[in-house]
Amino acid sequence: RHADGRRLATDLTLQLDLRAFTRHSKTSNPCSMGGSFRLPTGDSGIQVASHNAKRNGFISTSSFPSLFLIYAYYVPSSSPFSFGTHNSIIPVLYDSSNDLHRDLRYHPEQPARIDACVNALSAEPGAPIANIVDIALEAPADATVAATVGHISCDPLSSSDLERARSLLVQVHSEKYVSQLEERCRKARQRRIGEGKNPLGFVGYVDDETYLTTESYDVCLRATAAWVRGINLLFDLGSGCRTAFALTRPPGHHATAAFANGFCLFNFAAAAANHALSSGYARRVSILDWDVHYGQGVADIIRSKNWGEDCRYVSMHQVPAFPYEGEQRRKTGKFQNVLTVPIQCESTWTCGYKDAFINHALPFVRDEQGEWEPDLIIVSAGYDGLDSDELASTSLTAADYGTMARLLRERVGPDTKILIGLEGGYQLKEGAAGGNLADAVVETVRALAE
Repeated sequence: RHADGRRLATDLTLQLDLRAFTRHSKTSNPCSMGGSFRLPTGDSGIQVASHNAKRNGFISTSSFPSLFLIYAYYVPSSSPFSFGTHNSIIPVLYDSSNDLHRDLRYHPEQPARIDACVNALSAEPGAPIANIVDIALEAPADATVAATVGHISCDPLSSSDLERARSLLVQVHSEKYVSQLEERCRKARQRRIGEGKNPLGFVGYVDDETYLTTESYDVCLRATAAWVRGINLLFDLGSGCRTAFALTRPPGHHATAAFANGFCLFNFAAAAANHALSSGYARRVSILDWDVHYGQGVADIIRSKNWGEDCRYVSMHQVPAFPYEGEQRRKTGKFQNVLTVPIQCESTWTCGYKDAFINHALPFVRDEQGEWEPDLIIVSAGYDGLDSDELASTSLTAADYGTMARLLRERVGPDTKILIGLEGGYQLKEGAAGGNLADAVVETVRALAE
């Protein structure tokens, strides 16, 4: 029933989370179990007692043994985060204003990358696999939010979201690094305004290939917040969400604690891992990087942080290739928590990739002995390993990325949370041999929505 007593017109799908508490534990969530069931209308006297800000009805009951608290959430179909019983619809968070970060000349790292992916996910035939949420677009006050094929929901970031994102960037980089980049963008913007020009303008290059505009800092701040929101959704009791996708740009995995490089200004994967650990959402985090280039920035940050003991990073990458590191398969770091898995040029899924992924990368993400069982997997999902991508020389297909996503889910189990975050991937041509970036993203989302 509705809170006002009206009988609901359709059956409810209730998400049941059983959270165990121990008297002597300092945390309220040492373990959890979950499941879903369908409740026909009229079969029970359960009523929706309240509506929270996310439009999710909340029901609680205390008629169970005190060891457990039982939570059931009614998620209306109109909610932007209505995922279905088995998370068959994956939230895809993107920033429609990402085009404020763009080069003056042709650059492979361009806004069209996001446009292509959003369009492909929206046009996917059959039952929807993605709930696309624009985190930047301001929704009209009277807007109704619906998750339908081709529809983009609006859920703009708040000032507190951006403040949290900045605090995380300062922790994985430094206050000096973040402030200098912010100041460079802000000053250039104010100078243009003072000259009577459009505030949006090109600032220059950090290195030979990594550029800045007056809005780059803010675009990256929103990208960080998107990865963070993805984490929050995964661990929100009411969402029933097992997988989320942060469809953001520019990439971030090359950004070290002190240097921008390789198209990357800030390290989103490291910031997201730090958020999950520092917020108490996860005790252990594994980062899997399948971008064709080694994410030396993630490795650098994880090796240097005291939370590194609770975080692992494994990278599968082509050698030789930028950044010309990680050319041997080995573990490094104080806690031996960084693994590099080099892939030879011209490798295909069946010749090189499959063996490395199954026998080296996945066992490091989660071992079979139970010694390392992460609560969260963050995938630095680059798609520049495609055969048609001009920035590398490996020969994967879009379908291969779907295969990797399925194998990952099988390895970590149905209840482990997975956040996918876009890194590289630059082939946008329709009909490209083996598929393009958008094809590979769709394959990944489809695989994880199964």
